[in-house]
Amino acid sequence: MDWKFSANAAFFGAQRDRFTQYHPQRSGAEKVALVAEVDGVTGIELRYPVDFQDVALVKRLLEKHKLALSAVNVDIKDATYFRYGALSARSAEARQRAITFLREAMDIAADLGTDLVTTCPLADGYDYPFQVDYASAWGHLIETVRTAANYRADIRLCLEYQPHEPHAQIMLGNVGAMLHVCAEVGAPNLGANLDIGHSLAAEESPAEAAALSDGKGRLFYVHTNDNTGDGGDWDMISGTVHFWHWLELLYTLDRLGYDGWLGADLMAKHTDPVAVFSTNTRMVRRMTGLLKSMGTDRIAGFLEKDGNIAETYDYLSACLMPERAAS
Repeated sequence: MDWKFSANAAFFGAQRDRFTQYHPQRSGAEKVALVAEVDGVTGIELRYPVDFQDVALVKRLLEKHKLALSAVNVDIKDATYFRYGALSARSAEARQRAITFLREAMDIAADLGTDLVTTCPLADGYDYPFQVDYASAWGHLIETVRTAANYRADIRLCLEYQPHEPHAQIMLGNVGAMLHVCAEVGAPNLGANLDIGHSLAAEESPAEAAALSDGKGRLFYVHTNDNTGDGGDWDMISGTVHFWHWLELLYTLDRLGYDGWLGADLMAKHTDPVAVFSTNTRMVRRMTGLLKSMGTDRIAGFLEKDGNIAETYDYLSACLMPERAAS
């Protein structure tokens, strides 16, 4: 359970929703400097293309702040180019632009010392019946991903699924759709960026999604966060809502032998992002420590038998809330 922690620099600049803007615009250098202040974080995730206008400068900033580049996050949702889709677009020009972005990001990743490129294809979705030709759109999506993944076998391409927003339905909306694409493409360097809040929004058990992805050799990266489970993507501090799900996830990641990065996507709308990301790291570490004190082998023993609920939660709750003798 000795994982490396990373933070997505995109959340350290201006954040917007339909109503207002939170926090000022910040330069790339300012965002990198803020990430370096986060407790326990040794890695940073940067967005392509906006954060890589000067790759040499990025390299100097990473060295200055002693941060590893955990992943390059490719933005293929800009409505300027991808209003009607990116990976699945009817437009060959839009699909080719998405491929070009992914290929360029893979080259930058290799240059800066990471083997991870991730993308969340939020432009690929729909709002209404009769809006898209599903067979054609899925065919385009799979072929576009295949073309991108085959560009460099030494760089792993991560697909981050999410069920909603900005469309009512995102094509890559759950772990099953993600694994379907991986199976159809067949490239060993194609896998999952498992965003925990997205998994909860898809009404999944994140631990089950992790096990399914790992079982197919596709669990490459994890984004830590939490949300209310209403389908929204609220990017809350890990464990603040789904505490038991988070304990189960960390237990499962440990049993699976996951040794990759634990990144973080967190929306610090009303407070300091450094404080929010620092608390998130400490929360995950504390939950990990709690699991160790509970004993993962003991927990595994409960899972090896049926009808375990009462016994399991009697034990787990006693670890959390030990009974004290009456005075």
